[in-house]
Amino acid sequence: MKKYTLHIAPSARTTRFDEELNRQQLEAVTCAGGPMLVLAGAGTGKTRTLTYRVAWLVENGVLPSNILLLTFTNKASKEMMRRAASLIGADVAALWGGTFHHIGNLILKRHAGVIGYKDGFSILDRTDTKDLFDTCRTSVAAAHKDAQLLPKASILTDLHSYTRNTSKTAEAVIRERFPALEANIQLILDVIALYEKKKRELNLVDFDDILQNMVTLLKDHEDVRDYYSRRFQHVLVDEYQDTNSLQAEVVELLSSYHRNIMAVGDDAQSIFSFRGANFENILNFQNTYPDAQIFKLTTNYRSTPQILNAANAAIAANRRQFCKNLVSVREGGQLPAIVPLEDTRQQALFVASMIKDTIDEGGSLSSMAVLYRSHYQSMEVQMELTRLGIPYDVRSGMKFFEQAHIKDILAYLRIISNPCDEISWKRLLKMLPGIGNATADKIWRFLIEAADPLDRVAAAGRIVPKKGIEHFTVLVKCLDELRKINAPSEALDTALKGSYEKHLFLTFPDADNRLRDLTQLSEYAVKYNSTDVFLSEMAIQGSEQPMAAADSGGGGTDEHVVLSSIHQAKGLEWKTVFVIGLNDGQFPSIKSGKNWDEEEERRLFYVALTRACDELYLCYAYTSYAGLIRPSRFIKDIPRGLFEEIEIV
Repeated sequence: MKKYTLHIAPSARTTRFDEELNRQQLEAVTCAGGPMLVLAGAGTGKTRTLTYRVAWLVENGVLPSNILLLTFTNKASKEMMRRAASLIGADVAALWGGTFHHIGNLILKRHAGVIGYKDGFSILDRTDTKDLFDTCRTSVAAAHKDAQLLPKASILTDLHSYTRNTSKTAEAVIRERFPALEANIQLILDVIALYEKKKRELNLVDFDDILQNMVTLLKDHEDVRDYYSRRFQHVLVDEYQDTNSLQAEVVELLSSYHRNIMAVGDDAQSIFSFRGANFENILNFQNTYPDAQIFKLTTNYRSTPQILNAANAAIAANRRQFCKNLVSVREGGQLPAIVPLEDTRQQALFVASMIKDTIDEGGSLSSMAVLYRSHYQSMEVQMELTRLGIPYDVRSGMKFFEQAHIKDILAYLRIISNPCDEISWKRLLKMLPGIGNATADKIWRFLIEAADPLDRVAAAGRIVPKKGIEHFTVLVKCLDELRKINAPSEALDTALKGSYEKHLFLTFPDADNRLRDLTQLSEYAVKYNSTDVFLSEMAIQGSEQPMAAADSGGGGTDEHVVLSSIHQAKGLEWKTVFVIGLNDGQFPSIKSGKNWDEEEERRLFYVALTRACDELYLCYAYTSYAGLIRPSRFIKDIPRGLFEEIEIV
């Protein structure tokens, strides 16, 4: 095993490290070298530690050009370099800093010929990748009768990317993440093979090629690996818990000579396995580097002691973790509140009224956030905030009624309610294979000749192209069934199961999440007896805009409440946080079989709790349209003395 080397030339320091860092941070920042794992708990100064590490290395004689800083955004690396330069009063522009893909591209451009590319290869961004997949999909479809069952290019892009980042086969990924596509595995493999062939022919690489080619270059070409691993005396990695298998291998190869690695992250905040992140990278760091030193940052500058006590208790139930307890530097504070509510409607009313009370008392809208496991859980909160005229910013996706799948499913009901709704007819028709604007318009002109277009829809089959006739027949049958239904919830379920669900899974990469949106909409619709009334209410909700923030008491035009999935909220903080939808089956989100990880779900819960600075409200409903439902098992992990329960009367 090679020994690490540290070349330090003492110089006059300008940074007061011992005064500006706490003891835990100082130990990590001033470590001589070798493999280091810095476990930086939430709110403990991770960025500060990395920044001061760069400053300490430079002040002790390490040239910036011999330092590599790997991050997950270029913005993060630039900010750290800016702060380091400010600390030491010197330029660190020569430091190699950026994302894995940015650094990979710099290196690959210099050695393209070694791995079989021509000089000047082009990089496909996500849109380019989708366009090339669409071209390949069209080519494969032309040669197969059943190719209309091929998923859209966006799904193929996501599927292929996940296989590359996890080193799994496409067959395994389809069965694990896209089971609705299992019948089409061979067609999908044909499209992927053609996509890979065309990239090589056109001298193109996509984002995933960059990582894979980096590993190939460094593993197979010792001279290249030796050059870069000798050059980079120190390799610093941010958010190490989010690295995938390829990224961890890149880190190991680039640091193989000096072995001075500082991997900074928090195993308790590893929540991105759905993107290919590999929890084992941080958990087994000492197995990869047996001589690694472990540093724990546990002094929290964000949250009250009461919030941290609850968070520490919540994560303690995980077996696979580095045990650590966050300790607050703050004093005082109130206990987190657990709020049982009758249903999701009352949950939305509670959250919205609490927010309104805060702004009525002069509080800031931007200091509050509503967090949830999945986007669909925000629907009723969005509706209630809109009703009260409270500005909000949705970080988990588009606002509920702006989403394509919501507009799609409501189009079925709108046609039944108003058979002369041209916009809704064309929306549904253009979902069918082979039907574009021109054909949809031709079919519509045929339908509108009847007093009731629904009476003539079956006869329109003769206008539909052959590739779309099977799907058109299904649509006709679905519309016929919908004409007999007036309960909007039943109508939504019929449209989904009868026609739309297959389109959903062939069109959207996140079809499971969109399906939950539609299920939530159906549950909400239970309280309506009339489809007409339901559609009118939905139209009003979709078109109303919250009043200007300046009018709400929030104190400025940029004031708004944040509604965010917990994944999107990682790294952020608010004075007041509401976590909603804390029911078993929703959070944790329990999926069938082995396709869910309770410990990762608990880490996600921990991330939600540690976003709060001053106030934390944990909300769950105890009834749904189907009857009684259970509170989340994660709530039960928190001892009763660590929270108060609010009773809503």
